[in-house]
Amino acid sequence: MDARMNRAVLLVSIFLISLSAPMFSTVHADEPDDMGVLYTAINPSNNNTYHLLSASSWEDAASFARSLDGFLVTVDNEEENAWLFDTFASWDNQSRHLWTGLSDADEEGFYRWHDGTPFLHRDWGEDQPSEGGDEHYVHIASTNMGNIMPGTWNDLENDPQYFPVYGVVEIGPGADYALRFDGESDHVVMDHDDGLDMTNMTQLEVSAWVHPYSLEGNQFIVMKGDYGWGLYLHDDQVAFSSEYSLSQHPVSSGTVEVDTWTHVQVNVVVGQGFTFHINGIDAGFVADEDASIPLGDFGSNDCYETGLDCDELYIARMGAGCDCNYFEGVMDNITVRAGTDANSLEERIHFDFPEGEGAETWDASGERMASIEGADWVMPDGSIVAQAVELVIGDSYELEFAAAGDTLLFFVEVEEYTRELYWSSYSLKFGDFEEATEYTLYAQANEIPDEWNHDTETVGEWGFVFESWSWPEVGVLWFTMILQTDVEELFIELEADIADPPPTLDDMTELKESIPITNQDVNGNSFNNGDVNMNYYYVNVTQPLADLRVRTYGGQGNVDIGISYYSPPTPTFWWSEGPFEDDMDGDGKDTGVELETWSTGPGNEEEVHLFDLEAGLYYITAYSFRNAREFTIVADFVYPPENVDPDDAITLTPGIEYGLLSGYEGLNQYFKVEVPQGTERLVVDLNDGAGDASLYMRLDQAPTTATYEHHSTSEGANDRIAFNDPTPGWWYILLTSESAFTGVNIVAEFADRYVWDYDGTPIQLYNDEPLDGISVSKGGEISFFADLEMPGDMFWLETYGGSGDIVVYIEGRQYELEFQNGEGRPGPGAGVETVPNDVDIMSGKEGTNHKMSVELPLNGQMDITMTGITDAEEISIVVRWDESEFRVEPVDPIAPAEPEAVESCTDVATEMFEDADINGDGLLDERETKSAEIPNDELKLVDTNGDGLLEYREALQFLCTCDNELMLVFDAFALGRDEVSIDALEDHPWSNNYDFDSININEDEFIDEQEIELLVVLCETTYDAFDGDGDGVPDVDDAFPEDPTETKDTDGDGVGDNADIVASVSNDIIYASAGVMVLILAGLLLGFLRTSRRSEQEEAVWGGEDRMSEAMFGQSSEMSEYDKEQVALPITSDFTESQEFLGSNIQVPFSAEISKPQPPSELMGMVLDGIETIEFPTGSGEVWVRASPDDLWSPKE
Repeated sequence: MDARMNRAVLLVSIFLISLSAPMFSTVHADEPDDMGVLYTAINPSNNNTYHLLSASSWEDAASFARSLDGFLVTVDNEEENAWLFDTFASWDNQSRHLWTGLSDADEEGFYRWHDGTPFLHRDWGEDQPSEGGDEHYVHIASTNMGNIMPGTWNDLENDPQYFPVYGVVEIGPGADYALRFDGESDHVVMDHDDGLDMTNMTQLEVSAWVHPYSLEGNQFIVMKGDYGWGLYLHDDQVAFSSEYSLSQHPVSSGTVEVDTWTHVQVNVVVGQGFTFHINGIDAGFVADEDASIPLGDFGSNDCYETGLDCDELYIARMGAGCDCNYFEGVMDNITVRAGTDANSLEERIHFDFPEGEGAETWDASGERMASIEGADWVMPDGSIVAQAVELVIGDSYELEFAAAGDTLLFFVEVEEYTRELYWSSYSLKFGDFEEATEYTLYAQANEIPDEWNHDTETVGEWGFVFESWSWPEVGVLWFTMILQTDVEELFIELEADIADPPPTLDDMTELKESIPITNQDVNGNSFNNGDVNMNYYYVNVTQPLADLRVRTYGGQGNVDIGISYYSPPTPTFWWSEGPFEDDMDGDGKDTGVELETWSTGPGNEEEVHLFDLEAGLYYITAYSFRNAREFTIVADFVYPPENVDPDDAITLTPGIEYGLLSGYEGLNQYFKVEVPQGTERLVVDLNDGAGDASLYMRLDQAPTTATYEHHSTSEGANDRIAFNDPTPGWWYILLTSESAFTGVNIVAEFADRYVWDYDGTPIQLYNDEPLDGISVSKGGEISFFADLEMPGDMFWLETYGGSGDIVVYIEGRQYELEFQNGEGRPGPGAGVETVPNDVDIMSGKEGTNHKMSVELPLNGQMDITMTGITDAEEISIVVRWDESEFRVEPVDPIAPAEPEAVESCTDVATEMFEDADINGDGLLDERETKSAEIPNDELKLVDTNGDGLLEYREALQFLCTCDNELMLVFDAFALGRDEVSIDALEDHPWSNNYDFDSININEDEFIDEQEIELLVVLCETTYDAFDGDGDGVPDVDDAFPEDPTETKDTDGDGVGDNADIVASVSNDIIYASAGVMVLILAGLLLGFLRTSRRSEQEEAVWGGEDRMSEAMFGQSSEMSEYDKEQVALPITSDFTESQEFLGSNIQVPFSAEISKPQPPSELMGMVLDGIETIEFPTGSGEVWVRASPDDLWSPKE
């Protein structure tokens, strides 16, 4: 008994021990010394090599990976994850869990790959990762993991004891970080040390890898100190900073490309020149015997005035001497080498930005630290280096704190059938005088966005951002948030409106192309959605469509329809209507192609569209809040047009419609029509359509939206272009849209000439009565007015239709109410005062569609002016106004007082010319005339010499013609009144001559508009801007352009010939000669007086003087008593002794023999020594003489 009992106890014990054995067993991973590679494979998608290691802890696997010059694997996408699972998880027919390089061991919840790559792609299993504990290391799950599906991720402790995990090594250098600079202020700066001192260096090498985002201007890669040595991009060339003046810097002959990684390098040899390399290829040598390595101690003003050393090394901006020329793009691996010859070059500094985070970076030596000012850490592909935070729809995420300049990364998984996604973020941290929280949010589907590449950009001012996305793409939606200020207690919330998945095809009715489905009912037996009865339909599109149209008609009741690409749309009370809903006349305008549209009109006549469709299923819901019976539903297909290229333009037959046409944004359709000789008018018209379309036309060439001769951009799809006298030939037509249109027919017709008769009299517009068929030429004006009997709440003006470009002006008065005695509130004791104000508004200048409004218009006249920017035809205009609901008494118009004086036409011309003459050179070139909006046809009238440049005198002549001067001055005096006093007109300084009494028909004291218009017809322009003093001699030929009494100054003495003593002799000579004569006469007089007191001895002296005179003139003393007779030299026709004397000195040849410019015979000279003498031209030294005023001038020998 006892033996059996003992045996039984023993057996039970053995059984229990066997049951408990697994509890005490341990799975031992290989020790590091025993680890090895089990299997090696190459991934064909990236050509990287991967090793499967023996089982171990995560840390041991990571250490062994480094010994193999690799890292535990980084999983970049779903395809790589699937390849890893298929390749290693069941290798050698054994199920294996695989270590990845992902871990949050350093900080809970912040994952980073083993090679340093930012954590972006993820493939977590259900309810993973675990929160808390020591599960920090991520593996790819194999089989037998409960609810965690094979191939998804799970986090474990470092050395799990319940199953082995095998590391997967990816061979490669690991994460390669770079810095991205914004081109505005981002840069890196490092303090000077001896390694940067290039004194006594004769060779320098600077290189870097750059990925520029633009190639405009100068973008510095690196520069030392104050205008020291440096490397930069000059547009698309590489340049070296060799001295202060950038214009003298050497540049490469080769170029770099935008948005491309490029290695750039310069080698400097002192006294020889500069050699450039781009991607290792010679990019040019610049020989320079003065080549040097500037040390960066230039001493610019900023450095000199502040006393700073300015010797730092700058990356991504110019040096200390100029806060400018920042680099825009990504940069990496900056290297500087220097030496005394090529063999002694040694590395002075090397930055490869290994950190991947923080505001500091260290060079390769580990001894030099540089500060990062604003630049972003990125991967070489530009993706941001940041911890990505997953946002969950319906949950709130709180960001406790982040500093200004930080870049934050978020993402959300967008489910299928997501109809709308909403983002809201806000900060609750407010305090007195705190800086307003500001940040910018960028979003992009399936790719990390940044400042340069994104789908949407939203600026959060005061900490608030609200943004939404309709039908976001299924997958990952990424958000990058860049902080302009510190952010504290920021909450982020995401919500989504997710549609129901579609029913099965058996539960829906298929609509086939153009085959109506009749006798359709929507009632209580239909699919039910609360109080809404619905039928579901679908269309199977097998090839791309330009337009899918679904419409209902006939029957009774009221049916509405919606169409979508994802599922039968569910009606709500806030859906967005389609592009043509509320647009029964086809004049609506939509913002873009819709993914879901609705038609909710009364009755059963409904129509919806989807444009630019790919092949697939599209769903329709027909619904009613009551019942709809016996209606018909049909789907029509519009295939992509074949005339999307100008070479494939469709020829229109005049008078024959072509259609039906559909279009959408980005789709261009071309047509053409041949216009024969003698055609009076060409009309191109769109009919019958809905949506928004635009027409452009050009002769002999295909037009674009920027280059055309005629265009129409009227709202709606009924655009029209019409114009007289088309040039014979082929006219090309572009039909396009900024949103979408459908059902359009196009027709080209020839018509009789159309002339809109306008005599210049302002046209009265009446309330809500359109005026059609208006034409205005380029530069022409048409005046309208509207009379408001009472003050109103609103005055509206609208122009539409036709073709061309116009601008519209409204001038009038509006009012504002001021409450008196009631502190702004109506009530007992409160009074109201109506305060009038002038209003003057202008429309845009493109197209003919303009809508303008005046709030609180005052009673009285609203003046409207339509001006043609181009020739514009067949325009319509309508005005509408109402009376104020608040009792406002009419205000009597205040007639403006007539001004005492107004500007003259010369004053106006001077002001206008000075305003237009931007560069102040006294000429208006093409740019300035366009800026001043001077029409070309008017410019041709003003530019009298046809040189293409407008001179001041040309503008002055144009404005001061008699008709322009009259209207200019009359309007200035009238100030809107229809008459001006004669006194005011006669007191005005006119440039032309006018007789106001002659046209004062009613003989009152005023000149009215009719009378001034009569004078405009009768007047003659006497003003000549090119003859300022009006003496008949142009200013260019007039020596005195401001003196009507003088035109010439022959002797050049500044005195006109008419006022000159002797026109041919300078007055200075005359005055000097006169002075000499006065002195001589004074001497003679003095001598005469002294003779009365002289003795006979003195008379003897006179006798000696007489003998001297005889010797001088060759005369005997016996003839002295006749000296006076002979000096008089009477001029007679006889040959006298005097004439014989003259003949010995003067030769008078025939006029044909005179080779020099001969003085005019009417010029008078001076009689010197009895001979009339003149210098001509004045100052030339050429002296002319003649014996008689009737003789011609002859040159003196």
